[in-house]
Amino acid sequence: MENAAFSLKSYRFENIMMDLKNVPSNVTFNIEFTPSGEYLPKQRLYNLDFVFRAWVKEQSEPVIKIGCIAVFEFKEDLAFEEIPNFFYPNSIAIVFPYIRAFVSTVTLQANMKPILIPTLNLTSLQNTLKEHTVVK
Repeated sequence: MENAAFSLKSYRFENIMMDLKNVPSNVTFNIEFTPSGEYLPKQRLYNLDFVFRAWVKEQSEPVIKIGCIAVFEFKEDLAFEEIPNFFYPNSIAIVFPYIRAFVSTVTLQANMKPILIPTLNLTSLQNTLKEHTVVK
């Protein structure tokens, strides 16, 4: 079996914001995911910044915002244009279960009804990620 073109090196949650003081316990949240990236070709690293937001319909600002940074490592030197197209949807799919689990855990630990994100197909975010990637 041939080695993968990239692998998940690490991930961490860097930004966690919850402001639930005026949120009713039976609220239904709107949710959103926003990916962006930073490619470091000399180090063969790609930093995926994946942000989850939840807000109440009547409010314009999110009441929950959780940001995860995932570091992927490529096995060979690649120019930005040479990053395989399958990287973008797959990197999101690899990180999504970590965000999903963290969101439910942190909201449960806040002694509120936990936000249980269903399994989602996020392939529609691949173009957003590619367009919002900077090369350093």
